[in-house]
Amino acid sequence: MGLTDGPFVVLLGVLGLAAFVACVVLLPRVAGGGPRQVASRAGLVVGAQLLVVFAVLVAVNSSFGFFGSWADMLGTDKSKVRVVGAGPTSSPAAASQPSLRPTSDALSRGLPPKEGRLDAVVIRGPRSGVTAPAYVYLPPQYSEHAFRHKRLPVVLVLTADVQAAITHLRLPSVAAGQIAGRTVQPTAYVLMRPVGACVDAPGGQQAGTFFAEDVPMAVAASYRVAHDGPGWGVLGDADGGYCAAKLALEAGDRFTAAVSAATSYGAPPGDLYGRSAAVRSENDLLWRLSHRPPPPAHLLVVTAGGATEPAQQLTALARPPVRADSLTVAGGGTLPTWQRDLPAVLRWLSGRLSPEN
Repeated sequence: MGLTDGPFVVLLGVLGLAAFVACVVLLPRVAGGGPRQVASRAGLVVGAQLLVVFAVLVAVNSSFGFFGSWADMLGTDKSKVRVVGAGPTSSPAAASQPSLRPTSDALSRGLPPKEGRLDAVVIRGPRSGVTAPAYVYLPPQYSEHAFRHKRLPVVLVLTADVQAAITHLRLPSVAAGQIAGRTVQPTAYVLMRPVGACVDAPGGQQAGTFFAEDVPMAVAASYRVAHDGPGWGVLGDADGGYCAAKLALEAGDRFTAAVSAATSYGAPPGDLYGRSAAVRSENDLLWRLSHRPPPPAHLLVVTAGGATEPAQQLTALARPPVRADSLTVAGGGTLPTWQRDLPAVLRWLSGRLSPEN
């Protein structure tokens, strides 16, 4: 059984409870001061405690995704991901240009370069005034001779729990497996938390500009990946799902396809609009689809965790040249629970992205 498998977690819980009960029942039977009785009592107490503690630790790990497998926990993981602190960078960018710098990270581990690479970086956006951390996954093909003249397509992944997407969902490893099986083309993935509800606040933080302009420019300047348009897609859940759909509908020249599992496609709550009803309306994706000319956009609208209404609202308003497909995933509402459906999502995106030669 896998370390994070539900049946294994339940089995350990049952065994832990059984060990506690056995300890309570058997301790009176080994009462006495002899060496054998003392050793028996110590064995019962220590054994029961170890089993209970191990069951609790496995349950916590299953929830938070600290280790994805036995090999991951024991340090013998041979999955196709290598986390490092630096990626190949271009010459230093001018102060007015978006930039990307490497950082060190607790997830770093030293696997062979042939198994891929996941860089911990910080992206600075002078146009938006936003600076945010990210991970950039590069598949093994990035370093292969056959791809030396190709700029790989990119998927921007926006989720609140980036670490769980890496360690629990194991998105880089799943992507590497799909690429190796030739069901997904070699693709880079940029994983980030959504910032500022993806809204350009009047007189404030320009979070929409950060994702639409600064992030693609910084990544393309530092890695051999597509600059924008047909080479970029976006995938998001919850607030990141709203942002994914917004980028496809507002910045279709930079993001050609989006997978979105949002809790709402209306204007995000908060003081983000400078008390302007017009600005709020422009950030309401349902209003935009009803009142603005539809852009050419590819959408995969995901229903997750039983939240069907937001997906139905968006797909009902989509009309050509907007193309909206639907998918119901087996997991909960957040990306790290999509283990069964992630390969299908990555294949959908891959079929709509193009590398640059």
